[in-house]
Amino acid sequence: MKKTKAVRLYGKNDLRLEEFELPNIKDDEILASVVSDSICMSTYKALHQGKDHKRIHSDIDINPIIIGHEFSGNILEVGKKWQHLFSKGDQYAIQPALNYKGSLDAPGYSYPHIGGDATYIIIPNEVMETGCLFKYDGENYYGASLTEPVSCVIAAYRANFILKTMNMLI
Repeated sequence: MKKTKAVRLYGKNDLRLEEFELPNIKDDEILASVVSDSICMSTYKALHQGKDHKRIHSDIDINPIIIGHEFSGNILEVGKKWQHLFSKGDQYAIQPALNYKGSLDAPGYSYPHIGGDATYIIIPNEVMETGCLFKYDGENYYGASLTEPVSCVIAAYRANFILKTMNMLI
């Protein structure tokens, strides 16, 4: 077991900084540290909507989630299933939009043991199953934690450009 310190969401506007034991990892999970976490309006929205948010489960009052979905860090321990792809000491980045079997679950919104606002986390099987855990060999960690927000800016720009272009054609 590993002790972690994390910011957890229990309900609307109910964030708590807590220290607790993580369970031992399963054969299909990965234990990691978090070095960098970016913050965006999505986390703010989750804080204000609580269980009304589409990615947050209705039982967060008894099963709180760790917030933060734009993060990177170091892999500390790898379950047997993923040892052919990841090793202790690897740096990582996460793509939080898992879309695992049609679910909206995502790190930083839906899980009790993974989120960017923690010292240590357990990365669940579905993150690797969906190809959303990446080895990262950059010179800094913040670059990896900024990839998701930068992709949002690019997507918004493209959407805005396409809408303006379509309006000009009409």
